[in-house]
Amino acid sequence: MSVFPSSGHGRQVRHRSLFSRVGRVFDAVRGRMMAIILLAAMPIALIGAVQAWHSYRATLEAPGDRTDLTVSRIDLELRHEAEHLSSLLQAVSRMRLDDAGLRHMLELVQSLTGRHYSQIALADDRGNILTAVGPQKGSTPLGMDAMPRFQGDVGLVALTDPLTHVPAYFRITVSTTIYDDVGRPARPGYLTAVMPLSWRSAILQASDPRMDLVQQNGPVEVWVVDSHAHAAVPLCSDCNWSPHPPERIMQWARATLAMGEEHAHITLPDGSFSIGRVQDGVHVLTMTRRNAGERHAVVMFAISLVSSGLLLLMGLLGASKSADVLVITPLRQLTTSVNQWQLGGMYDVRSNWAMPLEVRQLAHAFSKATRKLARHEKRLERAQARQELLLKEMHHRVKNNLQIVASLLNLQAGRIRQPAAREEFAQARDRVRALATLHRYLYADGELYSLNMQSFVRELCGQIMHAIGESDESRITLDIRVDDLLMVPDQAVPLALIVTEAVSNTIKYAFPDRQHGTLEVGLRALSGNRACLWIADNGVGMAAVRNHPGTEEGRSGIGMQLIRGFARQLGGELQMFEENGTRYVLVFPLKQPEQDEMAG
Repeated sequence: MSVFPSSGHGRQVRHRSLFSRVGRVFDAVRGRMMAIILLAAMPIALIGAVQAWHSYRATLEAPGDRTDLTVSRIDLELRHEAEHLSSLLQAVSRMRLDDAGLRHMLELVQSLTGRHYSQIALADDRGNILTAVGPQKGSTPLGMDAMPRFQGDVGLVALTDPLTHVPAYFRITVSTTIYDDVGRPARPGYLTAVMPLSWRSAILQASDPRMDLVQQNGPVEVWVVDSHAHAAVPLCSDCNWSPHPPERIMQWARATLAMGEEHAHITLPDGSFSIGRVQDGVHVLTMTRRNAGERHAVVMFAISLVSSGLLLLMGLLGASKSADVLVITPLRQLTTSVNQWQLGGMYDVRSNWAMPLEVRQLAHAFSKATRKLARHEKRLERAQARQELLLKEMHHRVKNNLQIVASLLNLQAGRIRQPAAREEFAQARDRVRALATLHRYLYADGELYSLNMQSFVRELCGQIMHAIGESDESRITLDIRVDDLLMVPDQAVPLALIVTEAVSNTIKYAFPDRQHGTLEVGLRALSGNRACLWIADNGVGMAAVRNHPGTEEGRSGIGMQLIRGFARQLGGELQMFEENGTRYVLVFPLKQPEQDEMAG
């Protein structure tokens, strides 16, 4: 059962592949132009093909039409000859002659007709031959089918050859009255004549219409066949025609007569054949060959067919080449230039005479558009350069101002006598310096939209230790574990303040009484666009700091409030652990710099 769906699916795939290939052909300009040319030439080609086909069919059917016409001509000539003979006999029957006079008149008729008839005889009322003239001397009585049925009627019957069983003669009989020697009617009788069915070209006169049929080796041949088409003899005995038709034609004639058809024709490469019924049920088979004009017409049809196909193919090839030179090549040049322009190259398409008007207009429009876009891009580049310059100048000024503020705070702290107040000023100074360091990085590195946190955190921690006075001593070891991570300024500011607060608190309170220890600061990117900041020490811990005199507000004062507030600003989760020291862990979502900002 699985075979049928797979075969149907294969057919669908093949159909889709065929449609896709056809679609790709007509998707190009060349294919569409050739399709338009074919559609435009198709009506004319169809009209010419139909006319040529009708002419060709008429040429092929012309021999068949001639054979049919030949059968009709033979039937007409046989009727005309039978009517002529019956008229002679009727004329003799009206002469009121006795037996001797009738014989003398029959001999005269035979002599005047060139002894063409096989027999002319006088018979009594019972059909017995009384006297006969002609080559055929037989005295066979007349049959009932040969006798006229009423006065003035003409009896007509076909006689077959005893050897070939093919009709060879016509017997024509008319009624007459035999008179005595004084001119009185003596008894009734019959005048009968046996007319040969075959013709002889030697005895026909030049004006005889049968001369165009009975020609030596002519284009027409005629055979008389029996009622079942088993045998055939030529109609003309001295025309040098073939003694027998081809056997396959005889088989076709037998099949035609067996079906009861009285007329049919067939056209073959060697000629056309027709079989038809003529006088008194006699069947004739005619054959005609193509004449020189018809053979020439067939050859010319083949030549015209081949030449028309070649001309159409040449027209299509010429149209394809013309379309390639006049349309496709200009469009390809235009497309190539546009693609180069999209990749940052120059757009340069020069109009020439080979380009159509529409393509020239399109190229001109693209040229104007690209020039405008180039001017606009240059304006945007200058504006961006000014913007970056302004931003750098702004960060530079902010950094300078923050440094001035930090210096003022430092000077002010030096004038204060109370340690707690001086400590607050120092913490404010450190926060301002952290912001100044951040702006210096933005200004110096040119990273206006992202900040490299590895170098920034390292310098910030060193700056804090230097401000507290621990940079020159080896009492506290600073371990920085920050990845090469980019961060937007909106997140770098609160993160810098968190590091400032946590590192300051750790240096001040985690190692009392000049204890030695390690301070670890780390920043690492996590999966899911997150980051983790941790600040850990191996100091005395928060519980010991709270119990230490004078540090009640140490890690639980404003510093912790700021750390939690900045953690909320980052949208992260802050955790603190007190095992072998204190450890701050902050996991927060990491914002990525915008692509256009990074590209700028």
